[in-house]
Amino acid sequence: MMKIQKVEHNYNKLKEILGWSVDKRVTLSLAGYYTSLEKDVDSVRFNKIKEILKNRVSVFSPLRSHLQPLFTSVLDVSGQEPEEAIDQLLLKVEELKKKSFKMNDYTYVAALMMSDESDKWDFEISRAMELMSAMKVHHRFLTNSDDYPFAIFLGKLEGDITTRAATMNKYYEELKNHKFYAGNELQWLSQVLTYTNPGYDKETVPRVVVIRDGFKSVKIKFSISQYPLIGFMAALKLNENQLMDIVETYRALTNMKLFTWYKESALPIALGLTLNPSRDIRETTAISMTTSLELLLQAQQAMMISSIAATSFASSSNSN
Repeated sequence: MMKIQKVEHNYNKLKEILGWSVDKRVTLSLAGYYTSLEKDVDSVRFNKIKEILKNRVSVFSPLRSHLQPLFTSVLDVSGQEPEEAIDQLLLKVEELKKKSFKMNDYTYVAALMMSDESDKWDFEISRAMELMSAMKVHHRFLTNSDDYPFAIFLGKLEGDITTRAATMNKYYEELKNHKFYAGNELQWLSQVLTYTNPGYDKETVPRVVVIRDGFKSVKIKFSISQYPLIGFMAALKLNENQLMDIVETYRALTNMKLFTWYKESALPIALGLTLNPSRDIRETTAISMTTSLELLLQAQQAMMISSIAATSFASSSNSN
């Protein structure tokens, strides 16, 4: 089954499970997420995880909110037994709480980003806190709890924390001069640009501009909330052929009836479908939930970056 057809197949299975109460953009994103990771939606397993979550957490928990399908999907693709996956997530959240992380949706997303090995949690949380502090030196008011997932995600990577934060700030300031709007989304873009290299690279910002303008020339425009998409394309140094593959996949998706009124939802899915899946890399989680203040839209970005984090190393190797 072709990937494009698989998106529709997974969408229809998810629609049967979730019904019409879930925003279609979320269901589309989840379908793209499963397809990017070469996974099939298992209705029985999905519903089992959903039911366990319902019974384990309070009615006010983010795990019971409109984001519940997102968390259920990430736990589903982990491959762990449902009870084990949920127990581990709740333990991670508790560790973040002990370290004075504010309890909100972003904290749960950050927990999803943490390693499964509990002996690594102290180190990962400590690095995330250091990175948050270093970012606040440059952007005191922009840096907040919505940066938690990025802080965990990037803090786990090798490289000096102070250098990474300074590099983010330099990219942020340079991008403002190229008609990128200042704000949270631009900060997230600058963070993503340090994904493969914490040090400053003078070619990075020009690469970002070329990608943005190139997509615009073929009538594909990035919304402000999709700034991190450009960041990953630039950080992974996708070549011209890879970028054109994204364009063609986007066009194939938007020609589907499913995407008639949801063309913006197609772009992150196209990126996820285009990257080749790597072996032996467990799917990480919904980091890009931080790329929009509207949580329903965040779920779309979340699914895309889940698949990117799982596939990027293979794609990066193939492009070298």
